[in-house]
Amino acid sequence: MAGRSANGRHGLRGHAGRTAALARLVHKECIQLLEIYRNSESLPSLPADGGYLVSIPPLVPQLSDAEKISILHAALKESLRLLEDVITREDAEFSGEDSEYKRKQKTVRDRLGHLLASTEQLLVDGQRFEAEVKEELDGQAASGAFGLKMWIVRVLQDLVHWTGQTSETLHSMPAETEKAPKTRSLRTRRGAGKIRK
Repeated sequence: MAGRSANGRHGLRGHAGRTAALARLVHKECIQLLEIYRNSESLPSLPADGGYLVSIPPLVPQLSDAEKISILHAALKESLRLLEDVITREDAEFSGEDSEYKRKQKTVRDRLGHLLASTEQLLVDGQRFEAEVKEELDGQAASGAFGLKMWIVRVLQDLVHWTGQTSETLHSMPAETEKAPKTRSLRTRRGAGKIRK
């Protein structure tokens, strides 16, 4: 039983490493998506005002890694929902349009969905947090085309921020768990040296 438990923990650590790599990839693609959108719409490169649309409990140091992942999972879930709202609205207004931005947008949506499923496997039973959204798409309908574009920028800024936070948190987890295999390999080398004598 103990061996099975250890293997389970090792498997979870391996999954955390793969999820961290996926989070880093999605983060880079979200940065690219934001840049492509700004360029295609001739928007300023300065961050849009108003802060993040998605809000979560603060990631204070007292929280465990599992709690942080659970909170970030909630933020990613709402960020993906916002991105899907953006895609639905844009498809309705600009149907059939194919562009670098639309291709990258769909890639980000698909990979973000994979990241959400992957982080869900790291959640501890009973630990579920909710994220809140400050401004929904419906509230932007009356603010005109420019207001809608700036809201889309804020959605993309949220994607960059929350995927970045997830990547950083996940990359801090496997680093702590890679010491055990190194210790074992050192013991093996020492043992091999004794046999040679």
